[in-house]
Amino acid sequence: AFCSWHFGRRSKALAPVSAMIGLQPGKLLASSDIQNMASPWLCRAVTGNCKHGYQTASGSSDTCSLVARSDVVEDDALLPQQQQQQQQQEATEFSGDDGCPSTSLVSATTGEGAWQHHRQRLLVLGGTLLVVLALSTLAVVACLTTSVARISNVDPSLRLSASGDKNYFAVDGIQDAFSIIFRHSGEEDQDPGEKIVAREDEHKSQAKQRLQVPHHGLKGPPMSPKVGPSAPIEPISGPPASVSSASKPPASIQPTTGPPATPAPSSTLPAKPRASQCNVTTPIPQFPSGLRSWKLSPSWRVACERKKEKKGWYPFERNWCWVAMKDECHANLKKHMSWTTIQDHAANKGNTVPVSSSPFFPLESPEVCDRPHKGVSTTWSRKDWKQSYKWAKENVKFYVLNLPTDVERWAKISGRLKTLHVEAKRVLGVDMRVKGTLEKAKAEGWVPYDFNFNASQKNANSRRQHMGNILGTLGCASAHFKAQAQAIEDSGPLAVVFEDDSWPEHDFIPRLWSLVTAELPCDWEVTALMSRCPYGKCVSDHLVRVQPDGNEPAWRCHQGVNWGMHGVLYRIETLKQVQRKWKAAVFNEETPHCMDVDVALASISDKVSYYAVPAVQKPGFLVEQNLGSSRWNINVGSVKSN
Repeated sequence: AFCSWHFGRRSKALAPVSAMIGLQPGKLLASSDIQNMASPWLCRAVTGNCKHGYQTASGSSDTCSLVARSDVVEDDALLPQQQQQQQQQEATEFSGDDGCPSTSLVSATTGEGAWQHHRQRLLVLGGTLLVVLALSTLAVVACLTTSVARISNVDPSLRLSASGDKNYFAVDGIQDAFSIIFRHSGEEDQDPGEKIVAREDEHKSQAKQRLQVPHHGLKGPPMSPKVGPSAPIEPISGPPASVSSASKPPASIQPTTGPPATPAPSSTLPAKPRASQCNVTTPIPQFPSGLRSWKLSPSWRVACERKKEKKGWYPFERNWCWVAMKDECHANLKKHMSWTTIQDHAANKGNTVPVSSSPFFPLESPEVCDRPHKGVSTTWSRKDWKQSYKWAKENVKFYVLNLPTDVERWAKISGRLKTLHVEAKRVLGVDMRVKGTLEKAKAEGWVPYDFNFNASQKNANSRRQHMGNILGTLGCASAHFKAQAQAIEDSGPLAVVFEDDSWPEHDFIPRLWSLVTAELPCDWEVTALMSRCPYGKCVSDHLVRVQPDGNEPAWRCHQGVNWGMHGVLYRIETLKQVQRKWKAAVFNEETPHCMDVDVALASISDKVSYYAVPAVQKPGFLVEQNLGSSRWNINVGSVKSN
């Protein structure tokens, strides 16, 4: 359209004009084509040149083509007066009607009225394009400004460089094959950390907001510890003196927007929440219906699947990019690594998708709790120490699971608890290697009477489950339900069950008191005090609302996340109801992975209000001693004996 003689501009870029009428530049036009044109100037434009000097083909009256004229001079080279004279001269040469005249220049108009009409249209079109160009320029500038601001505000640990991207699936020669797949997928490379910046920025804005209306119709300020300069405090026979300071409320966030939110299960909510058992002003977290998973392109999933195939893993309906990311977490269980760091390490080894290309956050709102520094010890005031120990004495009973033969383990954990002035009851573990133990466990109700261990073991040995011996796993599950039964019988408001390889921190009691009274929402039923490879949503500085892993199928019990039963806090008034759902998952012969009680509890976390303290926090509430796993030793020992 800009090829009009009126504008005095010449352009050879007429492919879009040609495409409008289905012809290529320079192609001869039939008279029928010419008659169908919106205006005759298109006849000239479609020839592929905007210079004046077009005539019809020699000896023809129904086609038009370019005829060079030596007397035609570019308008741009003329002075204004000369341009005006040439335009007037050319105007006198224009004649004809709706088509291309046979022996004269191809006209841009069919008369003075038509010319005025087309002139107005061209002026409007030109003005519109200029406005669009200006708006586009402003939009680009705004986007660049926003990107710079986001990058400057993001957590430095998340600003990943592209240096590791060169190792994408470099192992086993997958890089070349995948690069071909990826190019044809239509996806483009992205700036490193771009998605992380956007996601983190969104969550930071949500974390700054607060819900003002207390739940359950109760009012009152949340209890929170007083904090001050960090300084180690060794346990003594009584609350130590310390300088008190202003209280620091825990971080909380609003539910994220998106799909319809589903509140936490309400069937087991306590009728009358008490301030000694939860923070009555903390909002109950909500989450979208359905299970959340990592959305990856087919090309990424195929590349990860092929890599696992080479290692002998059978590619059932699993996300093998996610499996590789979890494997990296499992290989570093005792290291305080965030999920972003874990994904970065796995990608640098060529095992999963790089963070810069497709970051995944197993913990939503990771800036709230998925950080090592969140576990740093607080300096508690003398009042805090005194109040926390009084609260623990009135509300919490402590138990330790320990096999009868593991006397040394019992000596260590009991000694540690005495140092912390914590009285704990020993609950003997369940050793399924001893004849008659399974029958006794069924009689006591720790294991359902109709449970068929042989059928469960057969499924565990299948290629699909790939588990091996699970005798020690059965004993571990039975022992935890035994400890729960003891806590229910003792009828305290709350109970903490330790495994015998746990080592609570020196300020465990103040930490626990603060967690319950200042952070835990009143719908909580079970809280793991150290959860490895956690999956869910950060809801406060030290809490994750656990959710099932939507990346893993149900036949695997959504296995591989939220590991650890080293220290678990129970709410006694709802524990029986939790047990019914929990046991149904653990003792299902078709899903032997659910026999791991921590895995099973995470798999039903959409039915049970399950919270956890992420193990990334250093040092956190407790650590695991290097004593080995009794469950694992029994499983392996049973295989050797067989």
